[in-house]
Amino acid sequence: MGVDLRNLDELDNKLQQAEVNYSLPTIFLAECVLVYIEMQNCKNLLKWISKKFSNAVFVNYEQVNMNDRFGEVMLNNLRSRGCSLASVEACVSLETQISRFLECGWSGCRAWDMVQVYQSLPEAERQRIERIEMLDEGELLLQLFQHYCLVVAWIGELFQDIEITCVNVVEKRMSWLNIE
Repeated sequence: MGVDLRNLDELDNKLQQAEVNYSLPTIFLAECVLVYIEMQNCKNLLKWISKKFSNAVFVNYEQVNMNDRFGEVMLNNLRSRGCSLASVEACVSLETQISRFLECGWSGCRAWDMVQVYQSLPEAERQRIERIEMLDEGELLLQLFQHYCLVVAWIGELFQDIEITCVNVVEKRMSWLNIE
């Protein structure tokens, strides 16, 4: 269904028409969505979700570390194509990504840049991936990975252990690789 996420009444009406049960555990997946919504509208959406759903997880993939030279070039390239990132201020750091959810009533939140995520994969899997598409510019890929992140936020008792699960998986993988 198509809906303007800035219009919460329309969103609520469409979800009710689809007979969505707000009390059932729900997973929200967003790939470079929130950054395109004006900051106040994004906050309103996240607050609405946190109040409406009793048990939910929000997995968000989008830009981060946008206040350095690489981020500035990325923003300028997007602007030159007529594409502005309306909530880029939430993409300054992993901390601003986390704060966006916590300030909107979410119970908890964790975030990792894609370097951390990639390095948490087993070595054999990274080698398999790198053989699929030969990497001749590893440094450029690393810079790109530093500017995207994975954020996991949760509300409700059902998902209260998700932080432990997420942290254990990432930290376990990182310890295997001797990464601090």
